[in-house]
Amino acid sequence: MKTVPQGWIEQVLASLGGQGQRSLIEFVQRQRWFGGKGKPLADVHVVDAVELFHGTGRRLLALMCVEYRGGAQERYVMPLTIRPRTGQDDTRALVELSQSSTHEWVCDATGDEEIWMGLYDGVAQGRKLAGQTGCLMGRPLPQGREDLTKAVREAKVLSAEQSNTSVIFDRRVILKLIRKLEAGINPDSEVLEFLTTQTTCRDVPALLGVMTYDDGLSDQAQPATVAVLQRFVPNVGDGWSYTLAHLGTLLDEGCKAVTERGDNLSKAVTAISGPFLAQLRRLGEITGGLHVALASRQEPEAFRPEPITLHDVDLWQAGMKKHLTEVCHDLRALQPEQQTAAGLTGDDVTRLETACRDRFGDLQLLSRAKASKIRHHGDYHLGQVLKTNDGFVVIDFEGEPARPLEERRAKVCPLKDVGGMLRSFNYAAHASLKQRATVSATESGLMTEWEGATRASFLDGYRSVAKPGQAVCLPATWEEALRVIQVYELDKALYELRYEMRNRPDWLSIPLQGILGLMGNAAE
Repeated sequence: MKTVPQGWIEQVLASLGGQGQRSLIEFVQRQRWFGGKGKPLADVHVVDAVELFHGTGRRLLALMCVEYRGGAQERYVMPLTIRPRTGQDDTRALVELSQSSTHEWVCDATGDEEIWMGLYDGVAQGRKLAGQTGCLMGRPLPQGREDLTKAVREAKVLSAEQSNTSVIFDRRVILKLIRKLEAGINPDSEVLEFLTTQTTCRDVPALLGVMTYDDGLSDQAQPATVAVLQRFVPNVGDGWSYTLAHLGTLLDEGCKAVTERGDNLSKAVTAISGPFLAQLRRLGEITGGLHVALASRQEPEAFRPEPITLHDVDLWQAGMKKHLTEVCHDLRALQPEQQTAAGLTGDDVTRLETACRDRFGDLQLLSRAKASKIRHHGDYHLGQVLKTNDGFVVIDFEGEPARPLEERRAKVCPLKDVGGMLRSFNYAAHASLKQRATVSATESGLMTEWEGATRASFLDGYRSVAKPGQAVCLPATWEEALRVIQVYELDKALYELRYEMRNRPDWLSIPLQGILGLMGNAAE
């Protein structure tokens, strides 16, 4: 074990307190992984620091407590190192190290390859790394022994992720640093471990190991998951990028087919999107297989299918109705010009609210059909699947990050995932049109035709594997399943509506039109 100068961690902690605290707060607020943007901060301070030994230099993982006005708290992790500042525009430099004669700075170490090597080694070798009060504990899985015993030469930090940070090692292993710490079992590692060790499902990355943090302050508190190691799956990008690229081609070639050759919209979409639709059918099969696998074991208890009761349905409906009330309140509070731009009137909101409440009643089919609730993905859309050469791989079982941990681990009807993916198809169609300077009737028609064909392909693939009447997690008939799926589509669209009101008002029409479409159509 490498010998380091005594007291340097105390110097770091002292530097980030006092005068350096303002720099720490400002830095945290700028980071994409920080989930408290817009909330009034009262304090940010480091509560523990764990040294990571790898190579030369001084590096640590800092555990920070973020306190908001009103008393709420959150914990985050941030890799730090000590080095000279590279210049006045060094955005990773937080504060100058106190009592330093060499003008070293405490810096964010996200781009430091050695710190990721240290985390990798900690998991791969099952190390226990002591901090000031708590400790990090690595746990390699037996199934990961072959992958984790190989020497690592390169660590590459991915730039696309938001709430977490991912690092690829030699294109063999990927590490996900869970930035927001929550005591308890992380659903991402939990679900992947179950699928890796207890089922034959291979359309997910294999879990290789995890690292947890125990704060050492309570015998009752559960450790928090800090890092997850998975087998890296070679891919050409996520499903969202794959879909948008295809839609660009469809719009260009489809318009020529319609205007120059006289093809109708259906013929143009079939000719151009045939291979894509086959891939989306495969995604439906993968999704169905995932749900069947998640419903396949009686042990452990956390994955045992349970009958959906009338009480379950009442709770789910109550949550949907509460959310609906909040969304409609926000819609009525929009400025007149915003309502007009979205094609909305006050009477529309009232009709929408009434129709949604009525449609939520279809959830009662679940208790009458004696379907089971199981674990599910929890945040399923095109961005949560990776496109491989021969299909897709499903990733990120963490659920919606803003929801409490136990809620993300709860068992539900898995058709909620299906509804989320169908909404993603609708968003992809509209997003592709928004990239155009002007939108013709032909382009709009192509997207409507494409979305219908894509939905049909995906659902056909899904039902070929997760068969109603056979899969314990589904209603008895496909007609009942479709009615439940539309309830989940509707609930997801309401979530999207609220998001767009707060973040992208000019996109408000997308979920709104989706809701109105669901209201006007019977299950197909």
